[in-house]
Amino acid sequence: MYDVIVVGGGVTGAASAALLAREGLRVLVCDRTRLPAPAVSTHFFGPTTLAFLDRLGVLEEVLATGAPPLRRWHLEVEGGYYGAPMLPRSPYHYNLCVRRETLSGVLLRAASRYGAEIRERSPVRSLRWDGDQVIGIEGAGWSEKARIVVGADGRGSATARQTGAATTFDAGAMRCTFHAYWEDVVPLPSPALELWHDGGHVLQAGPCDGGRWVIMLSAPVGEYAAIRAEAGGEEGYERLLRSIPAMADRLRAARRVSPVYASKSLRNFHREPAGPGWRLAGDAYCHKDPLFGAGITDACAAAEALAATVPLAVDGDTPQARESYATRLDERVGRKVRAGLAGLRIDPPEPGQLAWIRGVLAHPGLALEMTRRCSELFAGLPEDRRDFWQRVADGASEVLGLPPAASVDAS
Repeated sequence: MYDVIVVGGGVTGAASAALLAREGLRVLVCDRTRLPAPAVSTHFFGPTTLAFLDRLGVLEEVLATGAPPLRRWHLEVEGGYYGAPMLPRSPYHYNLCVRRETLSGVLLRAASRYGAEIRERSPVRSLRWDGDQVIGIEGAGWSEKARIVVGADGRGSATARQTGAATTFDAGAMRCTFHAYWEDVVPLPSPALELWHDGGHVLQAGPCDGGRWVIMLSAPVGEYAAIRAEAGGEEGYERLLRSIPAMADRLRAARRVSPVYASKSLRNFHREPAGPGWRLAGDAYCHKDPLFGAGITDACAAAEALAATVPLAVDGDTPQARESYATRLDERVGRKVRAGLAGLRIDPPEPGQLAWIRGVLAHPGLALEMTRRCSELFAGLPEDRRDFWQRVADGASEVLGLPPAASVDAS
């Protein structure tokens, strides 16, 4: 009998297993694939996740993977450019870009050191039930019992399907992504987290572990078929990257060293996170577009919510224990996807908007004033224009490391 069985050995499952095992619980991790495994996802994370990794005792191991600390922002918008150091708002004033298989490998080793059992190539075929309570899992010719089963098995979670976890929010898919790994990209003078806006397209780029670069293209979901039609997406992806003059210059001697990984089914949703004997975590609970850049941070948040609540449930799962987990998860994860959807509606700016954006990038003092006085500056605009400038102000706050923007007053 295990205290906890975690289905899925990615970042969410590995982080959860490490924290739960550190709490003294008997933990089993099962995954259908060989571990660690790659994932189609964002690779960037910042101070919140760095602090989590430090508390877990693995930050030095993550830094040793060779992923350089990204201590600067680099923002390109329609030919306008802004670059600046990240402000030291915490002891961890940098970002990292680490491939998922590398990060999950570090976390799985930590889980093993804390006493968790890791069982790869062991697909879970079904859950075991006692009435309406989940009591374990079954594979091909084997079964295990547990007091709590955690589904960390991704957005297509079989655990969620078999428990009947209700979808409580679903905004559908708004964007699609294509990403690949590169070598010999012309670097900036200092490593940076790079964001490029070109029309309705967004690029995330940066150096990662293994001496490589990852470049992700995000496009409106309606463009997916057209991009895929160009050599399965490989030529379409490269054509769009090289259509941006500054990016084409950076790629002049670069080599793509991986296939182009494409993803269309990027629904923004969350599900009921808990029931008798079961919990959902990570993308199994809440999936959001990679453009949010929050997947790894949310995985760590789920692990911490599990570690704070599951030890109280192993001697008897109660409605109170389930509600405590659900509340913690919604506060740190669910609300984020509901509130952030407007940021995925990226349309090419009109000429007047573009002039303002370039002014903001050229004059950080203007950005600071805009974030402080957003409600006064834009309250008189029509609603759609207020929404646009609210997003600009919010983005300026984030990119420039400024205090959060004031909300536009619609009155």
